[in-house]
Amino acid sequence: MKNIQLYPAKTLVFPNDSFAKRLFNLTEDDYRQALEERKIVEVNEKRKFKNFGDVFTPFRIRVDDQNNFTLSEPLEQFHFAVLCACISEWNAGNRYTTPSIIYRAISGKIARGDAEPSKDQLADILVAIDKLMRTQIAVNMTNSCKNLKYNNGNAYKIISAILPAKRVTETTINGKETTVISFDRESPVWEIAANVKNNQVLSCDATLLNVPNQQNTHMNIAVKTYILRRALEIIAHSKQMVPIITFADVFKKCRLEKINRDKKYDVRKTILIFFEHLKTQGLVEDFQLNKRGPSPYSVSFTLPEK
Repeated sequence: MKNIQLYPAKTLVFPNDSFAKRLFNLTEDDYRQALEERKIVEVNEKRKFKNFGDVFTPFRIRVDDQNNFTLSEPLEQFHFAVLCACISEWNAGNRYTTPSIIYRAISGKIARGDAEPSKDQLADILVAIDKLMRTQIAVNMTNSCKNLKYNNGNAYKIISAILPAKRVTETTINGKETTVISFDRESPVWEIAANVKNNQVLSCDATLLNVPNQQNTHMNIAVKTYILRRALEIIAHSKQMVPIITFADVFKKCRLEKINRDKKYDVRKTILIFFEHLKTQGLVEDFQLNKRGPSPYSVSFTLPEK
């Protein structure tokens, strides 16, 4: 039994390239065909590039099905939030983490050493960890490296679990025996965005996700994390991107298109409360709800002056 002292990451980092976005936004049909039919999935890295045309990165997905472990649904935004929490720990120099530390990262409660996930939250995190550890990707970036000069023009191929790690149960972290996730190496999702693609990443203070008096349900974590990444992306590319996020986009990217009317109302309310929080924290200057006719359509926001 090991006794490990951990100092959890205070900064959250997010891969923000086209590969990460595609991997965590596959349709159910794309995912099924990739697994059952071994179909290649393509990422469009660049459209109408010079005299070449569209530049694609192909990749495959397989699942480690040992011990009858099966995956029927594609990766989604909650899984991405958990992965980014693990990547953030790796970047902070930690080679271990715990479900409690992951919970504090995805809920923004990093200053709360006593904040513990509920039974359901813990189950969600462990399911996500298992899914990320058991899902393997095979990525071939030879074409995009050559044409877009990623990786200094050198070919890049990798076959790896999305989260190269294992679960250890008899380990003491900061004096408390707990389940531990032990990282084997850097996630390929981060390696591609940060290293191969020349730092296509985002970062922020983890406490931005800590919204007062808001439950950290599976859905709320997925929605808040997605909204935060979109806001950070727009801020980072303010000259190219319009500061507006549509509800339809959030419903699609968070796989909430099929929820009922009342739940969609709740999601929109969660988004508006989150924007009020981001305004309080100074990430956005102000925001407003936009409608098309009587129906809420989007949230637009203004950026703080530099």
